Parts: sequence; C-alpha cells; structure tokens
Amino acid sequence: MKNEIRKKYLLIRNNIKNKYEKDKIIYEKVINNSFIEKSNTVLIYVSKDSEVDTINLINYFLKFKKVAVPKVNGNIIDFYYINSIKDLEEGSFNVLEPITNNKVTNFKDSVCITPGICFNKEGFRIGYGKGYYDRFFSKHNVYAIGLCYQECLNNINFAFSYDIKVNEVISD
Repeated sequence: MKNEIRKKYLLIRNNIKNKYEKDKIIYEKVINNSFIEKSNTVLIYVSKDSEVDTINLINYFLKFKKVAVPKVNGNIIDFYYINSIKDLEEGSFNVLEPITNNKVTNFKDSVCITPGICFNKEGFRIGYGKGYYDRFFSKHNVYAIGLCYQECLNNINFAFSYDIKVNEVISD
C-alpha cells in the first residue's frame, strides 16, 4: 500500500506547478513559525530534486541559530552542526551531507524540519521507505515539522505501528 502511495505522490510532486512560488510561501511560514522562533537548534534536511526547497532556509537559519543536517550512518541518521553550505558534500543517496564531525548530542530546544513525499492530515508521512526519521523520532523527543506541497497532503490512513507522526505540517 505505501509503495503505491509513494509512487503516486512522487509523480505528483515531480510535476508541481509554480514550485518557486510555493517554496517562497512555505519559506515565509517556516521562518515565522513560533516553535522555530523559540528553538535554539534547527535540524533540517538538505533538499534535492522536487522536494520543498530547504537551501534558502538553511542559509537563513545559519545567521540566527545552530543548524544541523542529517547524515546516514548505517540504518540511522545522525545530525551534525554546520556553519555553512560549504560544510556539505554528496553522500548517501546522492544527498548533500555534513562533512563536519560536530555531532548533535543534546536535542533540547531543537526543532526538526522533516522531509516527506506526502503527509496525511494527522501528520503521518511517507518518505523514501528506509525508516530513518521514524527511528530518530522514537529515540529523541523533538518538535517535528513536515514540509510538503498542498498537492501532497491527503486523508489516506497509511500509518503503521512503527510510524511516528510530525507535530505539524507546513504547506503552501
């Protein structure tokens, strides 16, 4: 079931119209989010392809907050602080990953901006199917915000017992 939903919404996301304008709307909502404003650290994925753009968000947050991005280590993701986009290089799954060794060990006052191919209205997500974020959220109690385009929000009940929902979803 999840694979069919994943394929369907990946196709929808790959064909989003006005992506640049939608990314700007989401950017404004994210930088003005009260949970993010109160946080000290922003844990944030590095976008690629048709994902909601996070490069502009990373550059913005680097001016005001500690920023950490994920790196795949075996079957888990760890987050590492970066000081610049230049602290990233292509890693697992052709995603930009941190080259720093400054691993986040304390997640107090952190917000995690979370990728997803689609989200349902309850905050459950379908990602790429590896379970990295579910395992991360099962170990760390951080406020999680999903980013997605309106076209990728749905009412489908696709959650399994091991799925962990995000606290809120920001879309255009």
